[in-house]
Amino acid sequence: MDVHLFGLMEKILGAENGEVTIDIPEDNFNLLMLRILRDKGRRENKTIHFVATGPRSKRLIGSLENGVDLPKVEREEKAAAKKQPPAGRVRKIIMIFALALGILAVLGAAVFGALYYIPKAEVILTLSPIPLVKEIPVVVDADAEKVDAATGTVPGTSQVVEESGNKSTPATGTAIVGDKAKGTVTFTSAQIQNCSQGTKIKEVSSGLFFFTDAALSFDSPGSKDASVTAEKIGSSYNLSAGKDFTVVSGCSVGGVSISGTNTAAFTGGTSEEVTIATAADQSKLLTDLQKELVANAKETIQGQSGVDEVVVDKAIKIEVVEKTYSHTVGEQAENISLTLKIKLTTVTYKGADIQELISQTLSSLVPAGFTLFPGETEIVPLNPVLKGGKLTFKAKVSAKVIPEIDEEKIKNDLAGRNGRSAQEYLNSLSDVNAYELVLWPNLPESLQRVPKTTNRITITLITEE
Repeated sequence: MDVHLFGLMEKILGAENGEVTIDIPEDNFNLLMLRILRDKGRRENKTIHFVATGPRSKRLIGSLENGVDLPKVEREEKAAAKKQPPAGRVRKIIMIFALALGILAVLGAAVFGALYYIPKAEVILTLSPIPLVKEIPVVVDADAEKVDAATGTVPGTSQVVEESGNKSTPATGTAIVGDKAKGTVTFTSAQIQNCSQGTKIKEVSSGLFFFTDAALSFDSPGSKDASVTAEKIGSSYNLSAGKDFTVVSGCSVGGVSISGTNTAAFTGGTSEEVTIATAADQSKLLTDLQKELVANAKETIQGQSGVDEVVVDKAIKIEVVEKTYSHTVGEQAENISLTLKIKLTTVTYKGADIQELISQTLSSLVPAGFTLFPGETEIVPLNPVLKGGKLTFKAKVSAKVIPEIDEEKIKNDLAGRNGRSAQEYLNSLSDVNAYELVLWPNLPESLQRVPKTTNRITITLITEE
């Protein structure tokens, strides 16, 4: 044997702590030598740690650990032992397998339940209605406590609501505004005479009129100055100097006995177009704001009494408590606003009460096997009169009569059917003109099914247009 082997065996014998680390050389070493060293360590009760110094020695160590050096029977036993999983691992595999089966069972049950109990069905049945129109006298009485079909009375509620608001709108009127021209005229009188304040004079060339601002007296023939103001506004009255004037009226003698001229130009005459408030602006503002306040009052009533409370618009008494406009008619303004306070008085009633009255009144007119179609009864109050705590009117009722449909029976008959069977059943209903069946979820036809529980089935009745 190679010298390396004996040196390594001596190293095993000399080890004192029971563990020996041996470096396996790359050359001049084989698997048999490794086995001899391993067996030597076992006999000496020492643990041998083989360390590879290269790829060849690494392969030798691997072969030893895999039992290549063992007899065939031992190698097969060792390989079988490696392949056989530990008992704990077997139990773990069994538990995982059992858990997977349990999950599959739960999922299967869930799928089964989803297919048979979770689905929803919506059935829409279209019926052919018979129109019914009738006028019914109605008395809404604030003192009544219940519906009385014999007298046509329904309970009412007296309502008094105050609402305030403010609204503005652009002014739409136009006007010409400005200042009148002023100036001084020197009057020359050939006679003794008096001219009153406001004496009317005319400029000869333009024909424009002016008025004196103060009275003028001539105790003897001569000349006197007087300030004058134009008849109208505008720059056309700003006359240049040297104009001639005659007296139209206002002097005791007048005529050719007196005349005038201006030595300086007239000034101050201006004019422009401006926007002003009109009566139409005020009227529209009042109408619009009043309509808004009435709507607010109706919301207040319904907020206090409920959305089923009915307010008849033509039976509302409106009293204007306060009304203030920002501008009077003709006043210059870009916008005009209104502050308004109204008091609304009326008598209201419950929609359910009037429906009950109509149902009781019309019940004798409905043929056997038919019923009033709910939700499509139109009620129009005609000629309402509000007096004290009573509101009277004629209710024009436009209703629809439909065949009686036993919805619960249809639900029970449909429950659990597949899609095709359900459609065949609905198609067989004699009083139904058309139908629509909606199943959820939207599965392939072979899997479609109406729920087994009737509370998952809804039926909606509609009428033909």
